[in-house]
Amino acid sequence: MQSKLNLMLLVLAGAMTTGCASSLVTNVGTPVSASAYNKAMADQGRAYYCGNGKCDVPPSLIRATAPHYPAGALAAGRTGWASVLFDIEATGDISNVRLESASAPEFGEAALAAIHTWKYKPARLKGKPVKIGSVRQPIPFTL
Repeated sequence: MQSKLNLMLLVLAGAMTTGCASSLVTNVGTPVSASAYNKAMADQGRAYYCGNGKCDVPPSLIRATAPHYPAGALAAGRTGWASVLFDIEATGDISNVRLESASAPEFGEAALAAIHTWKYKPARLKGKPVKIGSVRQPIPFTL
């Protein structure tokens, strides 16, 4: 069995609802590359985040950690996924984090724990920071 340090977790970079093909590969529990994530967010376009006049500058990720692979799933060699919804406050903090769906409860719990550590530079409207709601982040767990 591979050691936990050699396992890789795919964190879909900004693949909110548009199905962006870019992805980040990071060791579980390690920092996620904010620059790669932000590039994928930029590829989705400003309209995705700022449509209907919600903002004129979309949010950008400052800090994130990849989820830890659930120990039971790791031992059993199981893969899975989770989809998390959250808001990005005008402070850049994450709020209203909720599990949309998951292939198994342990994948949902791991995804929620990781998302709670994320921090953004907030979206802006006319130079002022604004809240962006219901951001969707799918997270696949692969061995």
